[in-house]
Parts: sequence; C-alpha cells; structure tokens
Amino acid sequence: MIPLTFGQFFSVYVSFWIIILAYLWFRDERKRSSVDWTIAKEHLYICSRCHLSFLAKDDSANITRCPRCNEMCFLKRKKRF
Repeated sequence: MIPLTFGQFFSVYVSFWIIILAYLWFRDERKRSSVDWTIAKEHLYICSRCHLSFLAKDDSANITRCPRCNEMCFLKRKKRF
C-alpha cells in the first residue's frame, strides 16, 4: 500500500475536484452557442407595462413573458414590401 500523509491526501483530493470542476465548466461553455444571445434591434422585446427591453431566447416565437413583471410582450416586426 502507498503510504500517504493527511496533507498529501488532502492536496490530491482538492486537485481531483478542481480538475473535475474545470472539465465540467469547459464542457458547459462549449455547449453554449453565442448565436443565441446576439443583440439586434429586431430581436428586442419591449414591455408595455414596465418598459423593460430584453432579449428572448426563442427567436421563432412572436410572444414572450417579461422577466420583471410577467406581462405578455409581443415582438413587433417591420413589414418589408
């Protein structure tokens, strides 16, 4: 058996958890796509009740809820002829 002191065991234990957390963080960061939260004026929702401007993650929907007051907000798209 390999003899370990308490200090060596503690540093191996902490190093092990730091490596696992770094791996999980890196994997989570790679899953996120930066396209989801691009800022464009066409994707801004403006709440008519509290006047909060916010981005919604779902671009296909024309309606979402305000994160502050939970009011229904509509995405107004410009008509191009």
